[in-house]
Amino acid sequence: MIRRVTSTAAALALLAGLAACGGSKDAAAATTLTYWMFADRTPQAGQVVEKLRAGFEAANKGVAVKIVKIPKDDYNTKLGTALATGSVPDAGTLDQPLVARFALDGTIKEVPAGTVDEKAFYEGALTTNRVDGKLYGLPQDHTTVGLFYNKTLVPVPPKTWDELKRVTAEIHQKDPKIAGIVVPKGDGYGGWMWPGFVAGAGGEMASVKDKKVLFDQPPAVEALQLWVDLLKSSPREITDSDKPFENGLAGMMISGPWDVANIKDQFPDLQFSVAPLPYKTEPAGNIGGENAVVFSKGKNPDLAWKWLKYLTDPANNTQLAQALGGFPSTIAAAERDAATFGPDQAAFLEQLKVARARPAVPQWIQINDEIIAPAIESALSGKATAQQALTGAADKTRTLLGWTG
Repeated sequence: MIRRVTSTAAALALLAGLAACGGSKDAAAATTLTYWMFADRTPQAGQVVEKLRAGFEAANKGVAVKIVKIPKDDYNTKLGTALATGSVPDAGTLDQPLVARFALDGTIKEVPAGTVDEKAFYEGALTTNRVDGKLYGLPQDHTTVGLFYNKTLVPVPPKTWDELKRVTAEIHQKDPKIAGIVVPKGDGYGGWMWPGFVAGAGGEMASVKDKKVLFDQPPAVEALQLWVDLLKSSPREITDSDKPFENGLAGMMISGPWDVANIKDQFPDLQFSVAPLPYKTEPAGNIGGENAVVFSKGKNPDLAWKWLKYLTDPANNTQLAQALGGFPSTIAAAERDAATFGPDQAAFLEQLKVARARPAVPQWIQINDEIIAPAIESALSGKATAQQALTGAADKTRTLLGWTG
């Protein structure tokens, strides 16, 4: 979903819009494994994927891996067409929220027992593949958001909600032209980030097992009220300006690792760092990233699982995750990487250790974008209280899902 690395050269981004195919030059290979993935973000990413493909083929004589790269905006449409026509690949990439939909309609296979050591993965990342207690894919990479802070305005980042409110108030009181923090908005992006705050208050968005919507309960209401309260010292008249944090008009903002390189490139004089999200009762965060699945109608399921296991092996997962723009989903790979991380990237890794997966229901993207996001904005704009907004959103979600709780 949301990526780790973007930096310079806007021209490189154009390459992401080009579909490409890769595979062995050995046309006589006995078995061809077809794998679909999102188009490379950079030429360097393509080189990494090619290296992994070649390594797998070298270790599996007689196998050719055909990698089909599709622009992300076109990926789901092309995959839907392939599923409808029976030309489905053996395996492929999926955004995390789509795993539940494909698992429940039988489009993808359950991970065979013993394929991987589940304890080798971060719990949050692995859980994005779990539906009704069963595992349907493997996490390729994962990412999250953290608290960016201007070290001149915020020498010590807040760890708790109380500290966060105090620091934002102090910044704005000292200079009314500067906002304490860029409060997220009620849109799909804000809706994706908000569950990290709900979990930080000890809450959950939903219990799929019990068929209960929970984001109208006290922890969620408190999380939304926090954002409402922060607006008092973080007026939108300031934060709606162009890049308020980067231009020194806001002491803090909530964003992901993709912004670290951008800020360093474009605002080299800004002294900033990143810390984990402040919390009320327990450290927690949200999660995004990509999973890899095996399609039920693929021709080579056993080989496909072998390929996915190869991609997520700690020896390869770092290279793959960096190519995709995220962090390794396997603990060993991430801990090995941590020794090379600066404080900015280290903060995101700490956040990922406590990241919470989104509820595994097929409609979650719709719920996030069309129900939760508008409710958040309703409270932030003062059209409803946090409780009123979330009560209405929860009722709509129950109706959509057919749940009574």
